[in-house]
Amino acid sequence: MRHVQSVALGLFLERGFEAVTVEEVAERSEVSASTVYRYFGTKEGLVLHDEFDDQVLTGLTHFLHQGLTPWQAFEGALELVGEAHFVVEEEATLARIRLCLQNPSVRAAAHLMLEEMVDGLAEITAKAGHLTFPQARVLLGGIGGALFAALKNWHDAGGEGGWRRHVSEAVETVKSSVPG
Repeated sequence: MRHVQSVALGLFLERGFEAVTVEEVAERSEVSASTVYRYFGTKEGLVLHDEFDDQVLTGLTHFLHQGLTPWQAFEGALELVGEAHFVVEEEATLARIRLCLQNPSVRAAAHLMLEEMVDGLAEITAKAGHLTFPQARVLLGGIGGALFAALKNWHDAGGEGGWRRHVSEAVETVKSSVPG
């Protein structure tokens, strides 16, 4: 499905997100439109979904069960995908962020996806016994918001300074503003 997403991103960048249909993406990718919908759910999903999401969830679960704090688990999980997602795939990642920021429907879908991810991660964190579900939701919502802001900053800087610096600064800002 990486090929389908690559074709879609190329079309979106070439002609604009709104001007491209899922059917065109499917045709150019030599798959059916139903296959695109099955893997990505929506047209916006072609921009937002990637293989790194599952790796972050798996990593977070692993680190929480190893006894790391939620902050440490988040940082460890992000480190698992960082090189591949933000260095090797830097150009594609920046293009996806640009499409997200420039298209209201993609941006809205990103926020819904973040909300769902926060709830899933909060459930994992609560089951690991670190926090209650409501506490974990608040903490992870803050982390998710900080990560989204960091990626916007990285994008606005044209990728300069490296994603790690932007994410580290965002996480430190949130961590330092929380007492105790």
